[in-house]
Amino acid sequence: MEKDFNVFLKKTEIEAEEMPIFKEYAIDFKTGEYIKDENDIKVLEKNEALKVWIFKALKTERFRYTDVHSDNYGSELETNIGTIYQKSVKDALMINQIRDTLLVNPYILECYNFEISNEEEYVPQITFNVRSIYGELEMEV
Repeated sequence: MEKDFNVFLKKTEIEAEEMPIFKEYAIDFKTGEYIKDENDIKVLEKNEALKVWIFKALKTERFRYTDVHSDNYGSELETNIGTIYQKSVKDALMINQIRDTLLVNPYILECYNFEISNEEEYVPQITFNVRSIYGELEMEV
């Protein structure tokens, strides 16, 4: 008789139809300012909204704004500043931290195909793909 040792871990899958459409206010990625549509702030849906959420989650330092965000929101990328690790170790740490940041969102299924270019030593450009319940999107941070 085979025993199930995962009695407390129940994997729950949420169907895409059960989840409400993901929405987020539009922002200008260069300035961080909200984009207005006539007299109101423009609202984005689905993958376009996820791009904004991803951008904001990666730019927000985890645990810094606990009065506004939960402990699951934000990234720990800032911890890499000033570290003396080899590039391959730093890159692996950043990739893991990005995945940890983004995969808390139930609309995001996978993050992959990371490319890190260090044109400026302290501010690397990171491009990667995200698979969401709405399809694929490409991100650059």
